[in-house]
Amino acid sequence: MRAKHSNKYLSEINVIPYVDIMLVLLLIFMVTAPFLIQGINVDLPKVESPAIEDFENNSLTISIDKAGNYYLEIDTFKNISMDLSELEFELNKIIPNNKIEVFIRADARVIFNDVAVLMSSLQKFKPNSINFLTNPQDD
Repeated sequence: MRAKHSNKYLSEINVIPYVDIMLVLLLIFMVTAPFLIQGINVDLPKVESPAIEDFENNSLTISIDKAGNYYLEIDTFKNISMDLSELEFELNKIIPNNKIEVFIRADARVIFNDVAVLMSSLQKFKPNSINFLTNPQDD
């Protein structure tokens, strides 16, 4: 007797290669994600202080690197160095009537005069508060 051969096509998709590709992509993203930290590389001072709650909500971060350059941590100004007059001009557009918290990320080796000048400049805009970002002390 002769076996019947059906000429039907296989209508199922083999998803195993797609799963393999997705797992490789997931692994790549998991490995590279810690290196994608945005912002200026600042060596924050180490002090004993409590963690900040609700950091991202209605806040603005200004960084000062060890050379005394100011950086406004907003998407349009990422990694753009500016002097104090340029920073004040941009802050005048951002803060005027907006009660906002300002966070200062100052390098541990920055001259205190640069931080004091920035704080004095910020007080003109009357933000809700001015805070310093630091790293926790190692025990």
